[in-house]
Amino acid sequence: MRFINFLLKKSEHLVNKCFLFTLFLLIIGISNTSFGQSKLSAGVNYIAAFGEKTIDFQNTEYFINTSHGYEITLNNSYHFRNTKIQGVFEIGFRQLNFSGSSDNLIYSGQVIKLIGALGANYSFNDKWDVATYVEVENNLGLDEFNSGTGDLFRISLSLETKYFLTDHLGISLLMSRAMTPITNGYIILNPQYQTRLGLIYKFL
Repeated sequence: MRFINFLLKKSEHLVNKCFLFTLFLLIIGISNTSFGQSKLSAGVNYIAAFGEKTIDFQNTEYFINTSHGYEITLNNSYHFRNTKIQGVFEIGFRQLNFSGSSDNLIYSGQVIKLIGALGANYSFNDKWDVATYVEVENNLGLDEFNSGTGDLFRISLSLETKYFLTDHLGISLLMSRAMTPITNGYIILNPQYQTRLGLIYKFL
């Protein structure tokens, strides 16, 4: 348990710096006013979402299991001239299966998310990239958007490492931390931290 708490603290510290790193890369790139050719890619990821194991909500203690799911993304990157930096815009679809229990209840279900992300990618060489993103997803269910309540969207910060096996195909590992809203009622269904492992395909 101490090791898990240590990893959570380290990941929180790391992801908090991702936002500043993203801004830094974008400012450097935008300062060079000409853009290179845009490139389109697609990704498929397996997701493991986790966080606190127990949560108190409405005077009830809930025991939270790790959520699992997948996402499909479409990414468009713009290469800044004379740099190794690319601005990245991403849209996608995500599904998570959650479960848990309390003293009087065992529950499970599924959440569907539409996602958008804006970030920066840095290419070390032809094989290795690192990227940071600010991600936005629907926090409430799509059928609840007319409820008039706040907290419609969740904002997360992410750090991704990519290794390309060929000119087109690569693998990626991403760590994400939700920044807001992260109240207990939302964390029960959608844990604060995510690890994603998947494949990337770059189109010509």
